[in-house]
Amino acid sequence: MCESNVFLKKGQDEELIMENVAAISPVREGVFLLKGLLGESMEVNAIIEDINLMGHKITLKAL
Repeated sequence: MCESNVFLKKGQDEELIMENVAAISPVREGVFLLKGLLGESMEVNAIIEDINLMGHKITLKAL
């Protein structure tokens, strides 16, 4: 499987906000739509800080 966990970084803290994310789509500047493997979704106000495909981890930085 190629799903990743998405973490939101606020300052020095990272919080897991969604597991098994299958797709990330830009909605508008500074907003991304996360889509989960089972159909769940959420919008996040952030920028992409890091994508680690081998580690299945995506880190977004809160705006």
